[in-house]
Amino acid sequence: EIATADAFDKEGYFNTGDLGELLDTGHIVITGRKKDLIVTAGGKNVSPGPLEDKLRAHPLISQALVVGDGKPFVAVLIALDEDAMVRWKLAHNYSENKPIKDLVTEPMLRAEIQDAVNAANSSVSHAEAIKKFYILDRDLTEEENEVTPTMKVKRNVVVHRFADEIDWIYRKK
Repeated sequence: EIATADAFDKEGYFNTGDLGELLDTGHIVITGRKKDLIVTAGGKNVSPGPLEDKLRAHPLISQALVVGDGKPFVAVLIALDEDAMVRWKLAHNYSENKPIKDLVTEPMLRAEIQDAVNAANSSVSHAEAIKKFYILDRDLTEEENEVTPTMKVKRNVVVHRFADEIDWIYRKK
């Protein structure tokens, strides 16, 4: 009985755990999950899903994981699409065998990723905007238990696995 009561808010709506937006047409668009909310050190609530979706729309980006829970600002881990990177390397006169880890500091690549971050940031407030990004040296995979079979990022697994990279983002000035 108590669990049933807790499943509804004081207006009588069922708490699904989904975040949504009510359109002018009266339709609801699901934009994320409440449990996925990131709360920065400044107390700003950030829904990472929409930012991640916008970043993944960029041809070079395979996966994006927004981080910043309890941190002073929002940041993102970026995994590059391997096929798109082969084309990028050839278009920029790099050997297609050059490892991604040797390209993550390359100004042209970083500028393209920054453009994608800027585009994603254009839809949120300054406090919710991504301030820094870290390009991972490999894509996230199902074999490594980092994504589901439907390619949804397993946030807790990736945050744990790449804890050093996340720490690096917040140490660097």
